[in-house]
Amino acid sequence: MAEFVEYRAEGMIPELEQMGQIGLFEKHEIRTIIKKRKEFEYKIQRRTKCKEDHLRYIQYEMDLLKLLRLRREKKGVTHKKADIEFVITNRVNRLFKQAIQRFKDDVKLWISYIKFCKQMRFRSSVSRTLVQMLQVHSDKPKLWRLAANWEFEESHSVENARQFLLRGLRFHPGSKCLFAEAFRLELQYAAMKRKQQREKKEVEGRKNPVGERSYTSVPSSTEEEQTHCQHDGTEEVSDQVLEGRLAEVIYESAIKKIHDVHFLIDLLAIAKEYDFTSKLQFKMVTYMIQTFSNDEFTWDTMARRELEGLTYIDPQFPEESNLLTAPSGTSEIDEDGNNSKNSCLKQRIRQCCGVYVAVLKQLPTEKMWSLYLDMLLELNQDLTYLPRFKKNLLRVAFQDAHSAGCMQEKYYLLWVDMLKSQKKFKKLEDVLRKATERIRSSVQLWQARLSYHLSRDEDRLGQAVFQDATVHLGCDSKAALPLWELMLQYYQTKDMHKVEQIFQDGVVQGPAISLNLKPMYIEWLVLAKGIVAARKVYESLSIQPPLCLELHTRMAALESTQPDMNPKHVRKCCEMACNQFGKSNTDVWMEYIKFEQERGNAKRVSEIYMRAVKSLDPVYSDSFVTEFSLLKTGMTISPKPSA
Repeated sequence: MAEFVEYRAEGMIPELEQMGQIGLFEKHEIRTIIKKRKEFEYKIQRRTKCKEDHLRYIQYEMDLLKLLRLRREKKGVTHKKADIEFVITNRVNRLFKQAIQRFKDDVKLWISYIKFCKQMRFRSSVSRTLVQMLQVHSDKPKLWRLAANWEFEESHSVENARQFLLRGLRFHPGSKCLFAEAFRLELQYAAMKRKQQREKKEVEGRKNPVGERSYTSVPSSTEEEQTHCQHDGTEEVSDQVLEGRLAEVIYESAIKKIHDVHFLIDLLAIAKEYDFTSKLQFKMVTYMIQTFSNDEFTWDTMARRELEGLTYIDPQFPEESNLLTAPSGTSEIDEDGNNSKNSCLKQRIRQCCGVYVAVLKQLPTEKMWSLYLDMLLELNQDLTYLPRFKKNLLRVAFQDAHSAGCMQEKYYLLWVDMLKSQKKFKKLEDVLRKATERIRSSVQLWQARLSYHLSRDEDRLGQAVFQDATVHLGCDSKAALPLWELMLQYYQTKDMHKVEQIFQDGVVQGPAISLNLKPMYIEWLVLAKGIVAARKVYESLSIQPPLCLELHTRMAALESTQPDMNPKHVRKCCEMACNQFGKSNTDVWMEYIKFEQERGNAKRVSEIYMRAVKSLDPVYSDSFVTEFSLLKTGMTISPKPSA
């Protein structure tokens, strides 16, 4: 191994000498480079290969390459590039190949090498690597798509791209991403050919203006017939490509294998990007309506197409659309692909909403209502045009969805925000009441309703709402905690007696509520009534189930902050914490020891230490001993979560 490393090192000497001669690196820097490279070479030649060693070596060489370029730019040195940069680039290329050969299963390594080849413009290497990668990772559809993208976009080879996609589809006959990519590829290719054809005609038009052709340039009828016969087949194929017929073939093959409305919608979105796909879009839309007529996303797509001015006309009923009569001036896509462009935004919005309204009569599901509301909310994001019209549509839709009993929580909350901004308080109160009656498990709706009444100083109504909410949400539900906090926050500036009553009610609830309110209660008592009152309440709370560690910690902290701090009161909190939680929690013992060391009696530390070792379960005692040893030497470690 050493001989091989030395051989590699000798091969690096010429490039390093060149770096020194042209002043890019100093001698000590070159020695450092040699040392680092030898270290990396030894690592990658070890019997047990490590991928990270290869990657670090590659990264080092890439960083060196960047540094070289920066120094060339800074010093204005341009010669000897082939003797230095080219050698380093080849070394990185070799290292990548070695790593890939040894770690073929790592897809990220393949992708990194491909990116490197792109960066260095090793185009032929990219194509070869893609083929090799797919031989190993043929089970990954996205890699077939990556290969096709490279061939089409970088190598400009549509045939190679098609071959990759077709081979990928043989391995993955039901792959959505490969069918979608093949569909997009054919449309891109058709768009490219159409552009080339337009440019060619423009050039010919400039070369041969109308009226300047001589009689000698006009071919005879026999020549015309022969030329027509020779090129008829080629022109027919070319026309099919230009019209997107190949994409249509891909689409027809895809829908035989994949029966999914979302996939069909994705294909439709791709087709919509190209202005020559009207007939294809019509075909896709017709199939979607016939096959997925009971799917909400079908009609959501149809409605959104109306918003874009792409009205669907049923060929069986050309006088009417499939759902409603299209108002005059609405843009249409009929079977012939004719587009009318004299529609206005308001008409398109009406047409779009008309689709939703008509479908909701036949398909009145919560999902359908949600899609309708989502569309209207998107419209209301931009109120530059028709603000009142858009807001009114949303208001009516909120009301209709609520009346139908199909409104989700998030839409109620948005409706509430809208009513607040419009200052429609009577309607807001009614909506909040009905929303909490309909969705009784929604904490946010209860919170919004309670907040509304409290903000208007309606104490009696607020109390009633709070009682209803705790009943429906459950006494032991942590979700109800924000309601308790809201009540406490409201009364803290109004009625101290009421605050204490809420705390007293809260600490006897289930663990989800009481464990959070006990520390808050003690802290409030210290601020409101003083430390003596807090100690009396702590006496009872500390032994009242469920036991709360945070209560002891908070009380100890409050005792420590008193101007005339008495160690026995802090010690009492620590003792309670250790007695109740000392079997499985090392932190309570460590905090007790720290207190005695810093502010109590240091002589008690050894006694506490022995008690801790005896009390802790064996699984925790070793950890405690380690923490204690570090504390004695003046070091600390991050506390571990208690069991």
